[in-house]
Order: sequence, then structure tokens, then C-alpha cells
Amino acid sequence: MDLLDSWWAIIRDGIYHIQPIQFVIIGLLFGFMTSSIVSAIFSAIMASVVYVAVDVLRPVIFEHKVFALPVFDTPFWNFFLSLSFAFLVVTVAVYIVKSIIGSFRG
Repeated sequence: MDLLDSWWAIIRDGIYHIQPIQFVIIGLLFGFMTSSIVSAIFSAIMASVVYVAVDVLRPVIFEHKVFALPVFDTPFWNFFLSLSFAFLVVTVAVYIVKSIIGSFRG
């Protein structure tokens, strides 16, 4: 049970730092590109990479700040893990809805 509590603490702390509009846009884009459950895992990881890239490049483009890579420490990897898990949930949900609608169409 302690292991489950530890994982939940990591996921919960990471989810609190997700920006919802950016998350929804990237999640829906990668969810619509998903063609199977296996590709949903790859899509979730790639969506996390794109999310971090957008998060790093947005201040450079819009606020003309200096480019700085994120610090790849334990909190970053905890955030990346929770972000990947959240994107996995979204991509699988979009894939299932897309499959159900596709089965109605024939």
C-alpha cells in the first residue's frame, strides 16, 4: 500500500502543475492520431515531449526571454511521469470514442 501511496503522490503533485488548455489541445491532437492501443502509449510519451517543448519555447517566442532547458532532476521526471500518465488516459479515451464512432459509420 505504501508503494501505491508513493505513486499517487507523484502523480497528484505532477497533475497540479499541468496547464489545462495546453494539455487539452495537445492531448486531443495526439488522441486523434492514435490508431491502436499500443500506439496510444507512444502517443502519450510523444505528447509529453511536445508539452515540455511548448512549455520551454513559449516564453522564448512570446515574451522574448532567453532560451533555457529545463533542469532534468527528480521533480522534472515526476512531472513527466504524471504528464505521460494523464496523456495516456486522454489518448486512450479519444481512441475508444473514435473507434465507437467509426464502428457506427461502418
